[in-house]
Amino acid sequence: MGTSKVIMKKYLIVLLFSSVLFAQTEYVPVNNNVYTFLERMDALGFISSYNSFELPKTRHEIVSFIKEVDLHKDKLDAVDHSILDDLKTEFEYDLYGTLNNSMSLFGKGDYNPFNQKEKYIYTQADSGLGTLFINLTGEADGIIKSDRTANKTTSAKLGIIGGEIRGTVLNNFGFYISGSNGLLLGDKETSFLQKDLQYNFKLNEKPGSTFFDETAGYLTADFNLIRFKIGRDRIKIGYGYIGALIDDNSPPFDYIGMNINYGILTFSYFHAKIAGYPGNQPDSVTASVNLVGEKYIGYHRIGINPSKYTEFGIGEFIIYANRPLEFSYVNPFNFYKSAEHAGQDRDNSMLFFDISNRSICGLKLYSYLLLDDIDFGKLFTGWYGNQTIWNLGLTSSNFYKYLPLDIKAEYQRIEPYVFTHRLQYNNFTNLGYPLGTFTSPNSELFFTELTYRFNYRCSGSLGFIYGIHGANPINPDGSVLNVGGDINLGHRAFDSETIHFLNGDLEYQRIVSASINYEPYKEINLILKINYLNLSLQNSVYQKEIQSFFTLEAKL
Repeated sequence: MGTSKVIMKKYLIVLLFSSVLFAQTEYVPVNNNVYTFLERMDALGFISSYNSFELPKTRHEIVSFIKEVDLHKDKLDAVDHSILDDLKTEFEYDLYGTLNNSMSLFGKGDYNPFNQKEKYIYTQADSGLGTLFINLTGEADGIIKSDRTANKTTSAKLGIIGGEIRGTVLNNFGFYISGSNGLLLGDKETSFLQKDLQYNFKLNEKPGSTFFDETAGYLTADFNLIRFKIGRDRIKIGYGYIGALIDDNSPPFDYIGMNINYGILTFSYFHAKIAGYPGNQPDSVTASVNLVGEKYIGYHRIGINPSKYTEFGIGEFIIYANRPLEFSYVNPFNFYKSAEHAGQDRDNSMLFFDISNRSICGLKLYSYLLLDDIDFGKLFTGWYGNQTIWNLGLTSSNFYKYLPLDIKAEYQRIEPYVFTHRLQYNNFTNLGYPLGTFTSPNSELFFTELTYRFNYRCSGSLGFIYGIHGANPINPDGSVLNVGGDINLGHRAFDSETIHFLNGDLEYQRIVSASINYEPYKEINLILKINYLNLSLQNSVYQKEIQSFFTLEAKL
């Protein structure tokens, strides 16, 4: 009886606490460490209704999970207990409506970048009216590429400075603006190991360009039951490390989005403007004009939480190009596949099913099946049109009582021709870059990673990836024998109707990675990462390479 009273008292406190409207409506970026913490708390059963299939989350959502974890803080290990306290500092205003553990340069008190308080250039908070938070951001990167096959070492140095402004107005409306400028010193090809520079327009505009920039921004309207968003930032769709269907492998894009949460049901939607393949057109005045094809992607998903241990969802993607906005796809509640048929089958639609389960404390299992195209009557026949992805993974904190060790493992199988299309401009790419973290079609990948938390500000990881890819063979005359191994080459009328998994020239990749993340002072991060690549490619090409990254990040 006494135990029940204590539990009821705890939940009453949380209920009263939640009724105070301090939480902000801005979104927490997908690279924030809070998501790693929440993934572990989800596996341990300390939070409920956490959907890691879709990121980012709003600060309001993050705070609700932090409050749940706080109810179980006596069960946390020493490292996570300190991480929880650190998150209470980071989300102090969202939790309590105070800024006692933060400082601003243009505020009261002494500003010291080398302490453990949250730092801002400027803050303003008027409860119920609005908030404003301004930060300067800086980053210094050093990259070294050691090609063991060619016995050649190159390096690049990057300096980046920027700022961000965020806030909430009238409790329901949020905004975020960020921008950065960077300078490259050293070898440009080496800098492309930081993949967001591969598609940066300013850096690639001219052979000698060394300048690059990036921007993001959005507006939100959050009414708890339903949220709206318009803008540009990073989205992650899909479970795991190698299985994300939308990630940072291609340029960020602008979109409109909506989320509905009602009981055990959730509904998510976005419609985005992406880019086709770049080109140029000769011009008598300017010499040439850059051309980029019109292209769009739509997404929606229904999620169901039938129990505290299981969540599953069903959703669709649609990609269409070279025509104006299609309102049948802008409609969040339309069935894309049927709408595609009604539109004379000109587009690329995909259906997926996902599920996650944590019935075993400390172990979270997840999986999804994506059907790019399928004919059930031709299953197991090798018909090229049966294009599917199967992804299966787990995160484990089963040694939680004994070691601060997390384990991740994942497997992904991508059938031939997945994400390609008979019309090249309708494939699953943005500016020619795959939208997700997946490898090429006609591949399978194995991934595992161990992460050890030395303390609440320092962690180390060791990971391994093993992949096999069936590449399209090149005939002696230079033509391509298409086995569905290239996302940029869909099935052609004269290609074989029968293709089996891993047909073609087999390529192997083995990647060992090690990293250390250390935050000596609040908002100042040191990151060291080393990758060792051993690749066996078609035409007897072998590549051994060591990639080293050192990053210093600061937010002031």
